[in-house]
Amino acid sequence: MEDQARGDASCTYEQFVLYHEAQLRKSGVPELYWPALSRKLQNDVWDLGSRVTVNRVLLEASEDTTVDGDIAVREGEEDLPFPIVLCGPAGISMTEPDSIFLVDHAWTFDIISARPMLRSYPALLERMCDIMDIDRSPLSEEPSTASGKEEIRERLIEAVLQNMWKFVNTYSFSSSLLSAEDKLPRWYMHDEIGSRIAHADESNCRLIPFYYVQGQITYSLLFPLCDIEDGQELTRNFIEGLASAGQDEAYRQCRLLPWREVQLPADTSYDPRAVPLDYFRNSALADSLPAPNNAKASSTRIESPKLSSPAKVFSEYEVLTTFLTDERFQIVDSPADADILWYSRHFNDYRGLVEEFPDKLINQFPYESVVTVKDLLAIICRRTVADGQPLIDPQTLNSSPPWLAATYNLESDLVNFVAYFLERQKRGMNNLWICKPWNLARSLDMIITDNLSAIVRLPETGPKLCCKYIENPILFHRADVPGGPVKFDLRFIVLLHSVAPLRLAMYQHFWLRFANQPFALSDYDIYDKHFTVMNYGQGPIHQMFCHDFVRHFEEQNSAQSWAEVEKEVYRIVRQVFEAATSQAPPAGLAPSPQSRAIYGLDFMLKWNTSGDRPAVQPVLLEINYSPDCKRACDYYPDFFNHVLRYLVLNEKPQTIIEL
Repeated sequence: MEDQARGDASCTYEQFVLYHEAQLRKSGVPELYWPALSRKLQNDVWDLGSRVTVNRVLLEASEDTTVDGDIAVREGEEDLPFPIVLCGPAGISMTEPDSIFLVDHAWTFDIISARPMLRSYPALLERMCDIMDIDRSPLSEEPSTASGKEEIRERLIEAVLQNMWKFVNTYSFSSSLLSAEDKLPRWYMHDEIGSRIAHADESNCRLIPFYYVQGQITYSLLFPLCDIEDGQELTRNFIEGLASAGQDEAYRQCRLLPWREVQLPADTSYDPRAVPLDYFRNSALADSLPAPNNAKASSTRIESPKLSSPAKVFSEYEVLTTFLTDERFQIVDSPADADILWYSRHFNDYRGLVEEFPDKLINQFPYESVVTVKDLLAIICRRTVADGQPLIDPQTLNSSPPWLAATYNLESDLVNFVAYFLERQKRGMNNLWICKPWNLARSLDMIITDNLSAIVRLPETGPKLCCKYIENPILFHRADVPGGPVKFDLRFIVLLHSVAPLRLAMYQHFWLRFANQPFALSDYDIYDKHFTVMNYGQGPIHQMFCHDFVRHFEEQNSAQSWAEVEKEVYRIVRQVFEAATSQAPPAGLAPSPQSRAIYGLDFMLKWNTSGDRPAVQPVLLEINYSPDCKRACDYYPDFFNHVLRYLVLNEKPQTIIEL
């Protein structure tokens, strides 16, 4: 169900080229086909159906074949989960200017909207079942009750959602004018012909998405890579651009896993791969560091720069501007007048800062991306595991460190992840995973699933990390949520004073974020059940002071001491920053006497049942640069006064706990 209208799209060929040339060249559409494409788009010409036949040769019925009228559908055969498309008598010549064809999109959606759309549009569900060869005949039978028919419909919806990864494709829009939500990828299903074009490593055609500017609609374009003769099957490469024929065979097998059974070598490691230094160089923006012989930037210089009295602060963060009330600080409007620069944007010119403004402080550290970028943070955390100890215990399949969920980069670690997933599946273990983009916050584009085909395909929308979903979280009973306890996570603030020597502290108070629906291992696309970030309009925010939470926590978990939980959190934080400073940049935080910073660290709590009695295990989720501290200031108005007293004036307010 295409969610855009075609509209009036008349224009000259020159205008068509003006609007689309960059897109056509980037997509590799031969210029030979452009005039025909322009004509077909303007005149709504859908002529592919006259040039091909879907399964025009009746297959011989067997135990692996079902026959529906004059259409045979082979079941379970490698590469053929659906009927095939055969070229018609006229053939398709790659040198014929007319050999480019429009393919419609039967359904366009994002992951979170897929289930609601199938529920809302019965005709869409029926069409998807037909395209995927899912038997929908129970829908036409008379159920004993209304609830019985609804149950049948829900089963069909689930079948579509589980099987769609063999069929769907993706595109996204990129523009500085679009919000993060509008840039999120869209998945789409080709129409009945496009969905039946099978995979081949050496394919004879391409099928690519194309945004038609005049019509404000996305189609797909099919064109040949060679001459295709009468009766020859049309094929395309499902992993075009994702894996080449010369690439590691195990990696290619994993990429093709939604359509082919994978056979990995028996000695495939479950451990995520070690990364070279270039991985850090290529994964984040490079920060310019002072020359090594610059005395002003010496890592041994630990005295504070000379500050005005009162110290002048330039802030891009309005909350700090509002709540910094200590008379020893003064807000100024210009960075040039400031002693302290508090930016919300990334800063990377530390060389210029040292050379031009040696007495200014800034609220960032060089190469702090090693802890604030999700994939780099996982690598940093794994440094805390002793040399020679596996990251994944081959006997228990438990991961180390215990305070970090098993985490895989779905590009570099794909083979290791698939091996681990299949072994967990073989042992009947929980296999729920949460897939996250490296570079988005606010739970955007995060997906929870136990569908291996889905996980393998999600990186097509951009780099993804895959983390083991915490299936046994410690829950919290909210009096205002009937039906059961909810998930929650905790936001701690870490203050980093210096890297060499390492000096860091925790803000004593933390704050809570709660889900709004009772937790259950089901309905993973219901945001309010499985996610806790409600700051951006997803749902109501449940507020609670941390001291009230501690009291309720110990009442609800009488065998647990919050003091011990907090002690473990502090120990983990110290370990993380020790690991982050154990190697030189770009693989670690760089010393910078002019730097001070705060970070938001998010933790969940889970049950560790490996001992004699259940114990609380904090799990680090992520570390955020320039965290939103509005709630901290609302609860504790002196928050920024205390933070800057510690970071700038070298005082130790009672709310600051050094680690």
